[in-house]
Amino acid sequence: MTMTKYLYFATALLLITTSINAQTEDHALRFSAQKPTGTARSIGLGGAMGALGGDYSAIGINPAGIAVYRSSEFSFTPSLIFGQTESDYYGNLSNDDKFSVPINQISYVGTSRLMREVENGLVSTHFGIGYNRTNNYNRKSFIQADGVESSLLHSFAYNSLGYAPQQLDNFYTGIAYDARLTELVPGSELNEYIQAFEFINEEGFLEMGTVNGVNQMKLMTESGYSGLFDFSFGANFSNQFYLGASLGIATLENKIETQHYEQGSDEVYNAYIDYRLDNGFEILDDFYFDEYERTSGTGLNFKIGAIYKPINSIRIGASLHTPTYYSMKTEYDTKARANFFDADNYEITSDLGEISYNFRTPLKAVGSFAYIIGTKGLVSVDYEYTDYSSMKYNSKNNHINETAQFNATNTAINEIFRATHNLRFGAEYRVSPMLSLRGGYAMFQNPYKQDKNLLNADGEHYNVTGGIGFRNGNMTIDVAYLYNHETYIHSLYYSPELTDDIQQPAEMTAKDHHLAVTLGWRF
Repeated sequence: MTMTKYLYFATALLLITTSINAQTEDHALRFSAQKPTGTARSIGLGGAMGALGGDYSAIGINPAGIAVYRSSEFSFTPSLIFGQTESDYYGNLSNDDKFSVPINQISYVGTSRLMREVENGLVSTHFGIGYNRTNNYNRKSFIQADGVESSLLHSFAYNSLGYAPQQLDNFYTGIAYDARLTELVPGSELNEYIQAFEFINEEGFLEMGTVNGVNQMKLMTESGYSGLFDFSFGANFSNQFYLGASLGIATLENKIETQHYEQGSDEVYNAYIDYRLDNGFEILDDFYFDEYERTSGTGLNFKIGAIYKPINSIRIGASLHTPTYYSMKTEYDTKARANFFDADNYEITSDLGEISYNFRTPLKAVGSFAYIIGTKGLVSVDYEYTDYSSMKYNSKNNHINETAQFNATNTAINEIFRATHNLRFGAEYRVSPMLSLRGGYAMFQNPYKQDKNLLNADGEHYNVTGGIGFRNGNMTIDVAYLYNHETYIHSLYYSPELTDDIQQPAEMTAKDHHLAVTLGWRF
């Protein structure tokens, strides 16, 4: 693993030492990436609804889809999500899971046909209001390995270098120092620090005092969602050309709680004990380092779209989504608990930090095509372009240091991320006028630049879906299943002073099983 592979993590650690600890590139991607689920029909078709319309989730892809409605409709979609996360850390496999019961969408669409016999010109107008969930943040991950030859404390000691104890930050390096997890090297004139599992050997080099490394565990619990309240308008011209627009009010809630635990191995070097005791340092048994972060935000965006039907069997759609302009607030705190052999134990908790800022997601463009196979079914495909390198933070304050830190993060975003080209495919077969079968597949291109050799550049993300639909008069019941598969890398810590082989990241695999049911009434 090369040094350039750590560009992302080095930037994140730089920001950790400031009050803007939560606003890293990883957070920008989390707030920008959308995994819309919506109605069961949309799920069953793999989300490839941009040229079809007549479904509320289709309006979220292409607002012209509202003009395809032939009647008014009310629908809502409860769902069940079972998420599993697996980790591979130094060959040790661990897993955890989380269960949630979100509401995917609820909506009303009104259709006005002032002159029902009209077939040319303006045939109908439409208004819709509703809610679509655009991302699910519920996830629980567990990482574990024994005998690791490095420690989270290495990063604390490195990031403390050059600062006097009273200059250390209030959430990371300062908390570690107050809990005696790092100490000033005796006699150092450069404010060098040593971490509590280390000692300085006879040659004057830092060395781990535990013979068999340290045993590590990390538990990450994430919760929350992002969603969009849409006010949509559309018009049908000659049953051939459909136009639509929507104004969206975005909401976001994201909470992350992590607990990092390390314990030294049973066997330690005598030189480690002698050095620590001779310098008045205590012998560390184990420690916990906890982090809490909660982000909330509201934002606005706008979408326009069109669908053209050149012949009865073909639908062509296009839409443009403006960035979502968020106003956000993040609260965060940290806590260190250190347990020492035959000595005092320490528990240090930071104050609650808070920062408010603005954030802009990327622009998005969607092109769609659908082929209608008479009365028996259809096939549909959506292409989506999103440039993640255009994500941007902005300070709400006129403070030069805060502005400089956000600019550094924005520069890193531009260096790390790229534009993506995503594809969604769907097919529907009508078994009878009352029963339809559906299937879909979606592939999402990795947003990390390949030429930067970044840790997450090899990650993959795809969906496999299926569904069934029932129609009886004006009532519809749709059921769908979605399997979401993602791979990514999680680095527990990073210090430039350590070699790559002793601070390896964990390889993560997330699998979500999503069951949704949509009840709809047309009138």
